[in-house]
Amino acid sequence: MSVSKTERQNTASNENFALPPLLREEESGEEATHHVSDSLYAFFERLGIAALPEEEGCTDLTSPDGQLETLVAVASRCQDDYDMDDEIDFLNASIECERRALKLSEEAGFPKIERLRALGSSLYLRFRRLRNLADIDEAIWHQNQAAALGSNEHDLYAACLSHLGVLWNERFQRLGRREDIDHAVDYQSQAVQIIPEDHPDRPMYLSNLGNSFHCRFERLGKLDDLDRALKSHLQAVELTPKGDEDRPGRLNNLGNSWLSRFESLGELADLDRAIDYHSQAVQLTPDDHPKKPVRLSNLGNSWLTRFEHSGQLADIARAVELQSQAVYLTPDGHSGRPMCLNNLGDCWIRRFQRLGDLADLDRAIECQSRAIQHTPEDHPRWPRYLNNLGGMLVKRFERLGELADIDRALKYQAQALQTAQDGHPDRACYLYSLGNSWDRRFERLGELLDIDNAIECQSQSVQLTSKSDPRRPSRLNNLAYSCFRRFEYLGELGDIDRAIEYQRQVVHLTPEGHPNKPGRLSSLGNSWLGRFKCLGEAEDLERAIDYQSQAIRLIPEDHPSKLMFLSNLGGLRLIRFERLGEPRDSDDAIECQLKALELTPGDYAYRPDLLKGLGMAYLNRFYSRANRDDLGLALNAFRDGAKAGVFRPLTQTQCAKLWARTSINLNESPLDGYRTAFQMVPHLVWLGQTVRHRRQVVTNISNLSAEAAAWAISIHKYDLALEWLEQGRSVIWNQILQLRTPFESVSAADPELGQQFRDIASQLEVASCCAATAYEAPNLSIDLLDRAQNHHMIASRWEELLTKARQLPGFENFLLPRKWRELKKAAKDGPVVVINVCDTRCDALVVVPQREDLVHVPLNKFSHEKLSRMKIRPFHLASRCDDSTDRGFKPDVLQSTTQLLAQLWSDVVGPVLEKLSYTGSGQGDQLPHVTWCATGALSFLPLHAAGLYDGSSLGALDLVVSSYTPTLGALLSHSKQSTDPRSGILLVGQEASPGQASLPKTVDELKAIRRHASPTSFHQLDGTSATVNATLSEMKRYGWVHLACHAIQDSQNAAHSAFYLYDGRLTLEEISKQNLQNKGLAFLSACETATGDSRLPDEATHLAAGMLIAGYPSVIATMWSIMDKDGPFIADLVYSQLIADGKMNHTEAAGALHKAVMKLREKVGLKEVWRWAPFVHIGV
Repeated sequence: MSVSKTERQNTASNENFALPPLLREEESGEEATHHVSDSLYAFFERLGIAALPEEEGCTDLTSPDGQLETLVAVASRCQDDYDMDDEIDFLNASIECERRALKLSEEAGFPKIERLRALGSSLYLRFRRLRNLADIDEAIWHQNQAAALGSNEHDLYAACLSHLGVLWNERFQRLGRREDIDHAVDYQSQAVQIIPEDHPDRPMYLSNLGNSFHCRFERLGKLDDLDRALKSHLQAVELTPKGDEDRPGRLNNLGNSWLSRFESLGELADLDRAIDYHSQAVQLTPDDHPKKPVRLSNLGNSWLTRFEHSGQLADIARAVELQSQAVYLTPDGHSGRPMCLNNLGDCWIRRFQRLGDLADLDRAIECQSRAIQHTPEDHPRWPRYLNNLGGMLVKRFERLGELADIDRALKYQAQALQTAQDGHPDRACYLYSLGNSWDRRFERLGELLDIDNAIECQSQSVQLTSKSDPRRPSRLNNLAYSCFRRFEYLGELGDIDRAIEYQRQVVHLTPEGHPNKPGRLSSLGNSWLGRFKCLGEAEDLERAIDYQSQAIRLIPEDHPSKLMFLSNLGGLRLIRFERLGEPRDSDDAIECQLKALELTPGDYAYRPDLLKGLGMAYLNRFYSRANRDDLGLALNAFRDGAKAGVFRPLTQTQCAKLWARTSINLNESPLDGYRTAFQMVPHLVWLGQTVRHRRQVVTNISNLSAEAAAWAISIHKYDLALEWLEQGRSVIWNQILQLRTPFESVSAADPELGQQFRDIASQLEVASCCAATAYEAPNLSIDLLDRAQNHHMIASRWEELLTKARQLPGFENFLLPRKWRELKKAAKDGPVVVINVCDTRCDALVVVPQREDLVHVPLNKFSHEKLSRMKIRPFHLASRCDDSTDRGFKPDVLQSTTQLLAQLWSDVVGPVLEKLSYTGSGQGDQLPHVTWCATGALSFLPLHAAGLYDGSSLGALDLVVSSYTPTLGALLSHSKQSTDPRSGILLVGQEASPGQASLPKTVDELKAIRRHASPTSFHQLDGTSATVNATLSEMKRYGWVHLACHAIQDSQNAAHSAFYLYDGRLTLEEISKQNLQNKGLAFLSACETATGDSRLPDEATHLAAGMLIAGYPSVIATMWSIMDKDGPFIADLVYSQLIADGKMNHTEAAGALHKAVMKLREKVGLKEVWRWAPFVHIGV
């Protein structure tokens, strides 16, 4: 485990831009008409101003002078009330008064420059509150008018220019347009140039100019702008007398600029200056001053920054205290409160990261949530708050493991990123945060695309960060960490080399004493370990140990990350012990893991990983010293890891398997261990992920069922063994079938619940088939993230519904794995033979009709080692294309083919049939029917063709009619009723698929089928009409389907295995999505349609299985390539038996195929196994 740092975005707020004061009104001798006073009273009444106090000089409303004076006075009073109470109605009233005053000035011929400025100032205030773009645009227009009128008066013109700069700056902060901040700098620079050196307003203009330079620096990252900001703010402070009421604000702005300089260059002296100036600003500001909260918050930001570089708890305590005061002094509803809440939340999250107290994390999330709640979405700080909340949710996910937290984090951070297009100053930060969240979700779900997205986001973040930026090491470190994770997943050396190179840079850039130094050393150590595992070079392991040891020496004793570093070092010591056998390393490994666990909270998400590490350390010491006490301690650790009250499904499944194995070594029952492992399977192979990803994850339990069943068989618990074999195989298949349950029984007991099941099951099936490639970082759609989050939510909802259903009387076992008493019903038409191959033993369990117990057949001559040597080499070699007349490929005739079939007979099939007394010669239709259900790689071998082929002995084909099934549940899921002949047959042929060899015999094949199908309805698609969509559409209409075409088993991605049709591939993935009703036979007269994926032997990932899932209970398919001319021969014989007297009986498909294959064998010869043996029947 490594430490990955999140990047904060607190808000250091500059003081509101100061507006130049309004000049005193000049007297005017104009008289007003007599009726104006009446309309003015009505105007005030409409605004809710019921009385005009005498002190405002409202005694004569009959003259224009009196009216103007009254309007100005009321506007001023309303603005004072707004400043005091932050009530928008006061500001609206002030603006209406200013508009009336401007209009009156224009009508009466009064000077209007001050009215223009005043109205612009009020609109500016309202824009800051409501963020309505129309207000700032109107304010700019009025101020431009004022500037044009005042161009002949230096003081007035300078004031107008400075005010224009303020407005353009605000517009920039609203829209982020470069030209707006350039206007701001230009106007304010002119104002400073015009105003005399000794003018009392010069400090104000300099401060405004400094603020604009600072904003442009934050936008463009140019240090020249920051230097100009510092110079302007320093001059403003120097020119402001001590005791001046504006001095604290200017000190505050100067402190912000020094803080930004520190964050850009990393010079501690700049941070000290920031704290000094911010402290002065706070000390000079009375507690009842409206700017006190902002200044406290900025000082808190400076202390927080120092904590991040010092790690001193006193610094974070001071930051929390200051930010808490800022929030306390800011009333609810005040526009500045969200910023103060954001900054307080930032302090709490840093304190949590340092001390690990969950209460601090909860406080952080609460503060940040409230900040977002009270901030409009179009506010420039909204994305920052959203990004920060995302980072906090990531931390909670890391601690508690709740998937909903990381889903929400991704959504919030993606929303923040969408607001920051290319060139935006915050884009690098948002990319960094989003990349970190992708990385964390990858760790939980293992979706390759998540780690690819993480690396893409983090790479862009690093590219956008200058080499002098002190945030670069953090961003580079997280990029390295994600490269390391992808290396662990894919094993590509380039990723680990990049990780090491980046982390070397990070460690070099991190000064001694920096609080992040230990974490970065630990990450570098982890990467060296990864390289050692890849290449086995001893020096890489030594480097890893050295860096982890340095990390532990440097990290404070009470730091929450220390436990991870200890665990990492323990793992390294264990690896070195395994390599060199040094006893001290074994003892040190155990000591490190024990210390790590002592520091681990009970709800720590990685506790199972630590316990697994401890168990492995004890186990290895046992192997070295044979002390059974170590074995017992290992068992305890594995058991505790498996049953830990957190959610780490993969690690906990591994712990449960180790618990079971260790129990066996101690001569104790592994029952609880195996049961716990099986209970974890639905969480590991989770419905909340796509089918494609579940196929990757299921490899983690590839040998669980075989191993557990072997133990159960060894103690004669055959029914338990069968249940476990059923539960741990074809997991994804069973999940799909569960979602297609009719739910009729639930509806009868609870109609509403039944409908909920149908709705959620339908949603889950659609979500499970969505292509993960839609998520492309960083320019991804929020809708796509919502889709993924919704998939997770509906999967959780499915689990809730299952819990609810199982509380109903009689539904206690609803959709739980089937028990023996139900599984035995699968043997309706003859014995079902389940063959288990494990490295400890091999056995067959036979379910016999009308028999209460299972028949056990020990396969003592067979072994896992034999199977691994056999594989299917002869048939694999048969996949080479030789001639265009093959529907697939013509194989070399190899002697090993008959050797393999002979070994299958003597070691597997023969003993089973002998136990069943099926060893005599059968007579035609009276041959018994056997369904084979093999596990592991044995499922790829032709058990139905097993035999000695010595010219005198009988083989399986002579003694039984064979079918195959992926699971017993597959036989239970389909009806055995004959298909309604009115539903007809769909015939699909493709003589010349684009890009494929010609298959001329498919024409003859379809012609032969039509001849037999004449009593029924049929529909034929061939040539250009045999498209993917047309085929899928017609499959819904017709009860049977026959496909005569090319097909392929995709070795890289089984879901892409497909039939070649006219316009493309009809894939296994697309077929499996279908949920067809009342279907019968699917005859797949193509190559490799029952081949499967060698990496997932127990998951039935072939085209025939797709047809079973889609709703066809009976499938004829091929285990390898077939000759083009053999297709019509087999099809003609099969259909001649299945369609008779106007009936379509798919339940006779196994017998019909058996007879057809016997005929082909007679025709081509016994030794031509590769021609007659590929045809198989699957299902009922």
